[in-house]
Order: sequence, then C-alpha cells, then structure tokens
Amino acid sequence: MARLRLRGVTKRFGKTLAVDDLTLDVVEGEFVTLLGPSGCGKTTTLRIVAGFLEADAGEVLFDDQRVTYLPPNRRDTAMVFQSYALFPHMTVFGNVSFGLRMRHRPRREIQARVEEVLMLVGLWEYRDRHPRQLSGGQQQRVAVARPEVTRPNILLFDEPLS
Repeated sequence: MARLRLRGVTKRFGKTLAVDDLTLDVVEGEFVTLLGPSGCGKTTTLRIVAGFLEADAGEVLFDDQRVTYLPPNRRDTAMVFQSYALFPHMTVFGNVSFGLRMRHRPRREIQARVEEVLMLVGLWEYRDRHPRQLSGGQQQRVAVARPEVTRPNILLFDEPLS
C-alpha cells in the first residue's frame, strides 16, 4: 500500500466548482471514507486520484512522489465503479483476469491469482459465466474481485455497494 497525499486539489467543470482546494493525507494501510451529499465532489476526487481526471490546481502524491500528471496506467491504483463496469462479452474469469493480462503477467500467475480471488469472493464455480448470467450481488463481487487481483497500492471504491 502507498501513502496518498492531496495538496490543494481543485477541479471545475465550467463554472461549477466540484472540488475546492482539497488537502488530504491517507497513511499506508488506512481506510478512508469520503462522505457528503450528491454532487459534492467525492467521485471527482477519486477520479483525480486514479488519473481519469486532471485537477485544475494542486498536487497528487503517492509516497511523496508526484503523480499529478501521470496517466492512469502509470499509477498503481485500481477503482471499483458504482456501475460495476463489467465487460458483458467476457466471462467472470475474463473480467477478473483483464488487469493482469493488460500487465502481461505469465499465464500461470494469472490462473493462480484469479482462482485465489474468485475463491475469496465465492465465485470460482461461476468463472465461465457471463455477467448477464449472474445475480446483481454476484456481479458486485466480480466488480470487487477485478481490481483486487492486481494488488494495487491504492484501491478506490466509488459507491460499489450502494
């Protein structure tokens, strides 16, 4: 796990101020929840940390290394989205293994890690099913397993259990 630091992060969408001068420290191993009403900037903040959005001002640091302008694929983060964002054409195994395949991990490592995580979330026996063949709760567990298999330094959850 990595230490996360946000320093004066600000983001606007046109005239709308989504995040206003946010400073936050999250120490290694700490679990932090952002609470607030709809539209207050929680998702925007997570997307900035993941690199999906660029802040208009401020800095994002992982272990005191500035990652503010690094693209998402150069940050060791993973995000579970509110909508799950499962690939409908892929099986459970394919969805969960996707991140490891994109990292060009060896086939044996992919098999072992996906099996471990699917056993952990109770979905190993569903590995050959597609998302449309799963219940909502099972889809939710696939969405949680997918980033976990990559063992990211920073794991972000955008209301996946809502």
